Amino acid sequence: MKIALGTANFGQKYGLSKKNIKSNKRIEKILKFSNSSNINLIDTSSNYGSSEILLGKNSLKNFKLVTKIKTSIKEKKSDNLENIIYKKVEKSLLKLNIKKLYAILLHDSNDLKGNRKHLIIKVLKKLKKKKLVSKIGVSIYDPKELDFIWSFWKPDIVQCPFNILDQRIFKSGWLNRLIKNKIEVHVRSIFLQGLLLKDEKTVPKKFKKWNNIFRKWDKYCDEENISKLQACINFIKFFKKISYVVVGFENISQIKKIIEYFNNNKKKYTSLTCSDTKLINPRLW
Repeated sequence: MKIALGTANFGQKYGLSKKNIKSNKRIEKILKFSNSSNINLIDTSSNYGSSEILLGKNSLKNFKLVTKIKTSIKEKKSDNLENIIYKKVEKSLLKLNIKKLYAILLHDSNDLKGNRKHLIIKVLKKLKKKKLVSKIGVSIYDPKELDFIWSFWKPDIVQCPFNILDQRIFKSGWLNRLIKNKIEVHVRSIFLQGLLLKDEKTVPKKFKKWNNIFRKWDKYCDEENISKLQACINFIKFFKKISYVVVGFENISQIKKIIEYFNNNKKKYTSLTCSDTKLINPRLW
């Protein structure tokens, strides 16, 4: 299990705090520190504002880049689907100022619905053959999406949300199934966009209906005598066969603290979980 840098807030407001990182000096400092800390993978997307452009202003030779694309956006009718995907990939390579990506992920599995799915996968495989990308995969929001995808495609990588409250990928059996099939699992949202790091008293009003869950979470951390940040990381580390953990952060101090906790030997599973998607799926907030 390794840390991957999440860049959703590079150049755009993201998460509960709505803070972003757009200073090239700050990004350069973060990349240098990450490189010295053996972090070798960066997760980005063509839909993350100016993330790819900001990253491309720096040397990325020591990093593997994963980016995500959408194919469902309305394009010019004169372009066929293969041209659309190629143009998106070429644009990302140009912005990032690199010649090859580690991976391309479909940003939304809904792109695979309908009669286009086989063509999309065929084009992604062509990208691998042309050595523009090493691996191909999909980003999901619910493990139920894999029930559909698995019938016609075994991706190289599956990226999914996973945290103490959102344990769907584990409880559904899909985590073990993916690992058994030697598919790279990249997990994200381990802090639930920062919500899990807040004290019960500072949780935004719109989440007050789940106060009982946050009280249990506070009590758990108090009894364990650890910070919420460390508890989140200890939970993820329990699942040691996960390939990468994509972490978001607002400054270099936060990434230093995350690395510190990842480097200790503590790992512990907690059964505190929630099945209410209105809480665990940030897209529904």
